[in-house]
Amino acid sequence: MWFEKPLSQNRQNWELRPLRTVGPLDFGMNPNEVASALGSNVGLQSNGASILARFRELGITAYYSDRTDMSLVAVAVDPLSGPQVNFGGEGLTGRPPSELDPWIDRMADLGHELLFTSNGQPSFRDLGILLHLRPNGDRTYSRPVFLGGRWADMDWEALPIG
Repeated sequence: MWFEKPLSQNRQNWELRPLRTVGPLDFGMNPNEVASALGSNVGLQSNGASILARFRELGITAYYSDRTDMSLVAVAVDPLSGPQVNFGGEGLTGRPPSELDPWIDRMADLGHELLFTSNGQPSFRDLGILLHLRPNGDRTYSRPVFLGGRWADMDWEALPIG
């Protein structure tokens, strides 16, 4: 379709260690360490509520706690171009919601508390996983956000994640 961007077929594969690491990124890293791990340059910006760095060519947005601490507290992965982040035997990036339903049920059955945001997006606080959904043409795909550090303990509804 002319209005739908294709899903990348050349994704890197990353593993999630909940609340600790996402691929080569450790929660708590500073912006220079994140840029080095991603093999890119630091380009910090503010969206008014948080400090972030977009690594568009990699499909990654890194969020930092604040201007005084500058430690990595969240990683958002683009559903179309970001790496495939795997956890619990499942790829979490760029998936239609119906494909993730069995995994979500399995995680809940294993005792992870399934919560939903006010707009119905599933999350597991104890794993630091928030599954945002992003439209692409007539379809919707998962845009996972992984949390660690101070943000993992905050009210997720109030987090400044775009």
